Amino acid sequence: MSIRSNLAGVGIGGLSVLAIFAGNAQAVAGARPFNAVYPVASALCAKATAGTLPKRLEASQSQVLIACTTLSGGFTTLTGNVTAAETTYTKTRTTEQADVTAVCPPATSAGRQTCRTTRLTARATDAQARLTRHDAVVLYSSSVEANRMTFWTTIQGLR
Repeated sequence: MSIRSNLAGVGIGGLSVLAIFAGNAQAVAGARPFNAVYPVASALCAKATAGTLPKRLEASQSQVLIACTTLSGGFTTLTGNVTAAETTYTKTRTTEQADVTAVCPPATSAGRQTCRTTRLTARATDAQARLTRHDAVVLYSSSVEANRMTFWTTIQGLR
């Protein structure tokens, strides 16, 4: 192998990793609708609502509908919680940034300690808001998967 082919491989690998991270940056917890998060379950729920369930589940239509309602309700709650955390984080960042800008005008030496204290407070407040948002995203992700497992365990039990 020549150096040129090794560098080409590294370049392609680097672009692949960049594409993966760029794609993940687009995925925000709570941004996708129910049918995108649970595509197969939502299709089954649509069939249950329409009364066109597979033969194995026809006799259990009411239980399938209950499982669908539970899954949908849980998803709505999770989405609301993670959206609220994201909104709180954004508002906190904006407020803290405005406080720093108001207390720390550019090119002035007056009030340096006040400016420093304001910046430190802003960083601590932002860090707490970021942690709260992170916890909400982790809870959202784990709960989505737990709800998925519960739904499919219920459906498997009906067959």
